[in-house]
Amino acid sequence: MSAHIEETSYETNVDPVPRGPIDVFRDEYGMFSMVAVDQRGSLRHMLSEGRQGAAIADDELSSFKTDLALAIGDQASGLLLDQDYGLEAARNAQCPVILAADILSSSQPGDPMDIAQLDDSVTLETVQAFGAKALKFLLPWQPNRRTEAVELAHAFMERCREFGIPGVLEGVVRPREGHLESAEGFSEALIMAASDLSKVQPDLYKTEVLYGGEQDRALAVATAKSITRELDCPWVVLSSGVSAEEFPEAVLAAVTGGASGFLAGRAVWSRATRAADPGDYLRSHAPKNLQSIAERIRKTEER
Repeated sequence: MSAHIEETSYETNVDPVPRGPIDVFRDEYGMFSMVAVDQRGSLRHMLSEGRQGAAIADDELSSFKTDLALAIGDQASGLLLDQDYGLEAARNAQCPVILAADILSSSQPGDPMDIAQLDDSVTLETVQAFGAKALKFLLPWQPNRRTEAVELAHAFMERCREFGIPGVLEGVVRPREGHLESAEGFSEALIMAASDLSKVQPDLYKTEVLYGGEQDRALAVATAKSITRELDCPWVVLSSGVSAEEFPEAVLAAVTGGASGFLAGRAVWSRATRAADPGDYLRSHAPKNLQSIAERIRKTEER
């Protein structure tokens, strides 16, 4: 028998039909304007680089995430956290929480993450402790391992259904090499990944955005339209791989093509990792960064 988590009600101004559990993460405009800070090793590395290679203790990672949760308050429509360092942030969150259920690693030391496995230590009790309203799984998709990716995605969604909460499936193309390094090749891979992973019926799909500047806008919109056609669920974009300055326009291109918002990490908080006082930077800048992205979408929606 499946176990179920009690749902929390969040009021919005959005037409409630159709309505599903994932809609708890929509903002008052009906979009997903969420922040991700489930980074673990990469966040430690970023903070260390910002301090000229100094060692970063576990409690500093926890404090960074908590400071961010307090800084953005209820301006975000959702907050993505990890169980390793995110519990205190979850306790201070003023918006619904998504809990990461992935263990990530690299096949080659120092290279980008390209291996993921389902974290069996994320149990129903963990979900309850975090008050999480959804689980998230980051899945590296590779053209030569498509069947394996679908099987892993299926296992994740089965876990979500067992727990009785929505699943956010994040498909990222790894590695980016050969034909996939070109904008056109990357576009094809993003569309193919969405097509493959749609088979497991995620509640929300999260993917990369193709955008390196205005020259990519037309292809970014076309890619987004194709991804929208492949999916039977809403989808959002992540900010990794796009500069903080360009991310609002990248989101706009994706939304123009049918995306329903963003689940952004680095575009909101990465500069804080290089600040003398990360907490102070987050309090001063993270809400503004988040607002600038969300407002760019809203102005388009109002046209």
